Amino acid sequence: MNDGVSEQRDALLARVVDYYAEHGVRDTSLRTLAAGIGTSQRMLHHHFGNRADVLTAVIDAIAGSQAEQIRDLFAREQDPFEAGRRNWVDTLAGAEKFGALWFELATHAMRGEPYAADLGRVMVETQLREFTRVYATRTEATTAAHLARLTLAVGQGLVFDYLIDRDRDAADAAVLHFTEMVRRELAAPGNP
Repeated sequence: MNDGVSEQRDALLARVVDYYAEHGVRDTSLRTLAAGIGTSQRMLHHHFGNRADVLTAVIDAIAGSQAEQIRDLFAREQDPFEAGRRNWVDTLAGAEKFGALWFELATHAMRGEPYAADLGRVMVETQLREFTRVYATRTEATTAAHLARLTLAVGQGLVFDYLIDRDRDAADAAVLHFTEMVRRELAAPGNP
């Protein structure tokens, strides 16, 4: 793609993501989506293809950045626990806008929608890989993998709960408690 077309597509995708974040995906047609973001159905077809292709692009846009965020944050921050705290803050900030959409698309993957087939790789595998890599600097491979999966599950569960009950204090307290549990695990005899 030339830069102009790529920039147009990226700008259009940002509007699509914002629309879905505000209204949900549901059974929104391309015609309704186009009207909602101030473009034509033809432009959506031109840049993305059909509705499934639009949703695939949305999944890539909102989920793909999460693993990059984790990798970059842990690369910049010397203290992995501080990086984890900052990741929680950043994740919750993103969830304010995109959380409901994220979980809605997760249900599409659970139902086997073809356009959401890659969500497992993006939502689970890439984040697990990054968390495992970080933990592997402090413990052996099997424990690192288990802690990575536990970290992802706890984080996603707490985001889900927060989006429903909006109890930020309780979510933050749970993250702190979980962090202390991990700290003790990593300080246990046998860990480097």
